[in-house]
Amino acid sequence: MTALTDFDGTKCPDFNPDFAFKACQYYDPADTEHECGFCKRDEYYRCIADVSRGVPLSYSSVSDFLTCHHLYYLKAIRGIRVRDSQCSNPLKLGTLWDRVLQRHLGDRSQDIPAIIDQYEIPPREVAKVRGIYRAYKELDIRVEPDYELQAKIDDCLGFDGPQLLVTGYYDRKYPAYFVENKFSGRPDNYFDPFFIQSQVGVYFMADPRMESCIMEVIRSPDLRSTGKNKDEEPEAYSERIFQDAISRPSWYFPGWDKKTRRYGKRFWRKEFDLDGIADRFVHVFREIRVALEHNAFYRNDRVCNNVLPGIQCDMLPICRTQGHMNDDVFEIRKRKPTF
Repeated sequence: MTALTDFDGTKCPDFNPDFAFKACQYYDPADTEHECGFCKRDEYYRCIADVSRGVPLSYSSVSDFLTCHHLYYLKAIRGIRVRDSQCSNPLKLGTLWDRVLQRHLGDRSQDIPAIIDQYEIPPREVAKVRGIYRAYKELDIRVEPDYELQAKIDDCLGFDGPQLLVTGYYDRKYPAYFVENKFSGRPDNYFDPFFIQSQVGVYFMADPRMESCIMEVIRSPDLRSTGKNKDEEPEAYSERIFQDAISRPSWYFPGWDKKTRRYGKRFWRKEFDLDGIADRFVHVFREIRVALEHNAFYRNDRVCNNVLPGIQCDMLPICRTQGHMNDDVFEIRKRKPTF
């Protein structure tokens, strides 16, 4: 167990910078002068003495802060994440499908067996993705060429004060639109502009050339193994999913068009209140700075069991143990090397 409460959240026992911000031996500067640096020590992620410089915001970090200030602190500043092998099955499925699709679309660096091992994805869950992927190819689903996979967002929202950095990734980006891929048991959640505006709005905001967005959402299979299928092996389960998917493609690939061999739903830039979304980013950024100044990363225990409808917060075990992290379940992320 790693203790996370050995300081008050804003002071580091090994770092006392002066007005020139002379860093200690563990300080790892960020790529831009407006961004908070990192710490080389294993028990930290961001430099907690430098956080006033600003941590880039993303759709997910803004959502975390709005949900619970302490959730934001644990993930964005302390860098705590659930180990890949300990993630929920829906998250593992989404990750596996994302990697499979990236490889299918040209990213040959994606090592699918390694991903399965890394996340310890159960054979039955792998069978779901395998069955859907076979159906994807059998249906001859097509995509427009000339895309960029995982195009990075590095935007800067200007206002009176420190620079607000916004980050994220497009799943598939074209010159005038982008595509988001999802693998979900509730695909309808991604077809309502009101509920996707926070994420999609950031992507529109980051590039004024983007005129529209296509949400390509696949319904996660939920075939039950009962009766004659009670003891079926993963291979048989995958085959059954494949046969079901090609027999009713509109169910698994909402928006399926047999003529164009495409699926999904298109949304237009004008459908989203981009000014309002940008304004919220600015206000959240300011509120985070206030929280840093006053160490106000307090817990919102009203959402511990419901961060999303019916979904418990990943960080609840840490809060239950008063700031002690189970190293078998959690880890502190490392800064990705830059070249």
